[in-house]
Amino acid sequence: MQTKRRATLKLVGGGLLAAMAGGMAAVYASYARDMAAARARVQASRRMIETACGPVEYGESGAGAPVLVIHGAAGGFDQGLTIGEAGLGTGYRLIAPSRFGYLGAPVPAQASVAAQAEVYACLLDALGIDQVAVIGFSAGGPSALQFALQYPQRTTRLAMLAAISMRPPLTAEEERTESAINRMVGSDFVYWAAIRAAPSKVLALLGVKKPVQRAMAAEERAIIYRVLEEMLPMSPRLPGIAVDQAFEMPAVSLSQITCPVLVIHARDDTLVTIDYGLHTARSIPGAQWVPFETGGHFLGGHYRELQGLVSRFLEGEVVAGTLDGESGSRTHEE
Repeated sequence: MQTKRRATLKLVGGGLLAAMAGGMAAVYASYARDMAAARARVQASRRMIETACGPVEYGESGAGAPVLVIHGAAGGFDQGLTIGEAGLGTGYRLIAPSRFGYLGAPVPAQASVAAQAEVYACLLDALGIDQVAVIGFSAGGPSALQFALQYPQRTTRLAMLAAISMRPPLTAEEERTESAINRMVGSDFVYWAAIRAAPSKVLALLGVKKPVQRAMAAEERAIIYRVLEEMLPMSPRLPGIAVDQAFEMPAVSLSQITCPVLVIHARDDTLVTIDYGLHTARSIPGAQWVPFETGGHFLGGHYRELQGLVSRFLEGEVVAGTLDGESGSRTHEE
């Protein structure tokens, strides 16, 4: 009887191990398939052009007036194109470079915000574009602002969408969030597993609360999930994340920006809080200010309104008033 019991336990144990091995094999096969598709997508849509600053990676879509779209953290040219399409719709020529350390963009010895702005100018030179409107999203904000400062004659208009504009010390909560994000994006597999198992939790960590997610229309939710998907593969974006986390704002006053500026930010953005938008609007004379009550970091639930505001602004209209009587809880001395 004892021998028979041991044989039964071995059989059950062997079956469980086989099932576990089969499950792990299936997970790995799914991961490998998704990663191959992600790499193929990036390779198919990326463009490389030789410039006075060296080779520059970028993406391009649409036709019409040129708009330089500067992507956020964990992005690349692909995220830039998606954000540009979400914020503008059709009717423009979107040009989205990969910032330092993202995808095929190298990290130079001096990966400063000013150096990044110079690369944008070199890209425009190579494309034969003299003047351009600029959209800065999230961590793309500093170099978008710097481009407007360094090249005022080339910047027709600047729209700052949920964008960074200062470098205050991180709060304890921001440090915890940054640490959690770093763990999540630390490898291709970990990030892939996170967005497959719990995409809503990933979005919440990236500044879009779950109530905002639930309130979004299906087409808007699809755009934001596309942004999450396009962060794959994550590994070639990690050097860029490191650059973003170590950047320094140039010691130049934003008050020197002379082009028309539109600042749009959501009050419930928990990743890049509204204080950043307030700082931008307060620092740039005449900046137009549009606060959304909800929407989170990706301005969810407002894409139709957003497209109308940004496109009309780029066409030369005044679409909003200036900041009046509203102040942020955090400031940065320029």
